[in-house]
Amino acid sequence: MDFKNEKTEIPCPGGGRAIKTTYGDLARKSSLKSSKGHEYKFKSGDQSKLKRAMDKIERLQKDFEREMERAQKEFGESINNVISNADITIKK
Repeated sequence: MDFKNEKTEIPCPGGGRAIKTTYGDLARKSSLKSSKGHEYKFKSGDQSKLKRAMDKIERLQKDFEREMERAQKEFGESINNVISNADITIKK
């Protein structure tokens, strides 16, 4: 998942229509204005923490996907071993 392009809405600071944006814009732009001109001015320290949090989530997602692939492969091999190594009795 690419959080930087993920769409979100934040409430208008003046009570108007919500501001449509992306998480990437929240982490990168110094400010965002509503359609009525109300404005958020962001603190760079808070934006840095947001960037790190997004990076961590993306890194964990990649790690999870890798681990899931390994687990699925192991599962497939294990189920195959259970069946192929089983003792077989055929009744006549």
